[in-house]
Amino acid sequence: MISVHTIENLAPSELKKLRNKQRKQRRKAELERQQAAQAQEKREQHNKSRQQADPDLEQPTLDELIPEKLERVEDPLEQAIKFLQPLQNLAANRIETHLMAFEIYIRKGRTLLMLRSIKRAHRLDANNPDLHTCLVRFLLHTSRLSLEGAVGEVVKRQTADIFSDSTAAQLNAEYLKKNKDSLPHLLQGARMLYLLEPSAQAKALSLVTNLEELEGVTLKNSTKVLESMQNGDFGYCDSTIAEFISKCHKRFPYATAFRQQETTTTTTTTTTTTKPTANHQEKENSIKN
Repeated sequence: MISVHTIENLAPSELKKLRNKQRKQRRKAELERQQAAQAQEKREQHNKSRQQADPDLEQPTLDELIPEKLERVEDPLEQAIKFLQPLQNLAANRIETHLMAFEIYIRKGRTLLMLRSIKRAHRLDANNPDLHTCLVRFLLHTSRLSLEGAVGEVVKRQTADIFSDSTAAQLNAEYLKKNKDSLPHLLQGARMLYLLEPSAQAKALSLVTNLEELEGVTLKNSTKVLESMQNGDFGYCDSTIAEFISKCHKRFPYATAFRQQETTTTTTTTTTTTKPTANHQEKENSIKN
């Protein structure tokens, strides 16, 4: 802000320029205030017209969208259900909707809702690999509970056409036998085999790493096998992971997922080559000194 003393010392021409500038600033500020008032009036009229059209309509309250807050909600499962419900209405013909529902409800321990999810998914694709993991885990879940009364009766009646009288282990063994030539199916069956029987780790790993004569050995499916091993679905198996990466690198030479071993080897070679050079330089310096 220009002081009174400064204004008094300005030449007439400069004082005129200053006053013109101030007038322009005042007009601009007034115009902005008018535009803001008009925008506010339009919003109020719009909301009023919506209320008149539907008196029961509740205006949504918009919370501030803070990414960190959205990442770490206090009730993640409840928030997941909010996303799930529209999918159940609009994408009921997609098996992924019901597989997602199962994953939510198994974490909440809601047996009947889990049952509903697998029934809906089973009608869409009874042999789906991801559905198979849900079926095995559902049997494990119910075997650990003492389902009695109405709930037990509903579960028994509604699963008769899916499980018959099979245990989780029997269901998985039958699934592996039925899909012995398909990598996507073998992956999920092998994961469940290790879950049911950790001592069968070697067998489970061999099912998904011996790729010869298997169907579905695509880059996508092979990457899923690698990620599953790296995520610990088969326990500790670093040596098997290294062998699998090497095998898949030959099959998919340009896939970045299977270039880890190549990078590691290059780094090791570079380090080994550098160390003798450094030691040799130190010896030369000591001789000179």
